[in-house]
Amino acid sequence: MKKLISLIILTTFISCNDGDFDVPAFEFSETVSNCGEYLLYVTNASKTETLILNFTNKQISGTEGEKSFEISSSLPVTYRIFEEAIGADYFCQEIPPATPKVVKELTAESGTINVTTHLKEGKTDVYEYDISFTNLLFFDKNDERIFFETLNFGTFTN
Repeated sequence: MKKLISLIILTTFISCNDGDFDVPAFEFSETVSNCGEYLLYVTNASKTETLILNFTNKQISGTEGEKSFEISSSLPVTYRIFEEAIGADYFCQEIPPATPKVVKELTAESGTINVTTHLKEGKTDVYEYDISFTNLLFFDKNDERIFFETLNFGTFTN
């Protein structure tokens, strides 16, 4: 009996641990916010998670149609989790604020950004950009894989 109890106790202490990895929900509002012309971001309802795109004038232009761009170091997609809610001007400050603290930041390893550009209904010089991702891949510091075959970013109006 002692051997059986010892074995159970030993097994309890040595048992596997699946770690502290939390799979992010990636549930963002469909309202795309911007800072300047080319920094676009969406937040979750509590404003503690963001998905950020750094575009250039090559991706946001007044030409209707569909375009695709590969994610790269010059065209990054970043996911951030903050300690508390961010303000509306968080990304528009020249020097990033010290608070709220960034708890986790992941930069996409690969994927494709899809942009469909069309004139806004009833307007002649206002464009809407429907933005989505395909094959979006993130790795966290523990090499845990976060993959989305498709993910809608939202619609940006310029």
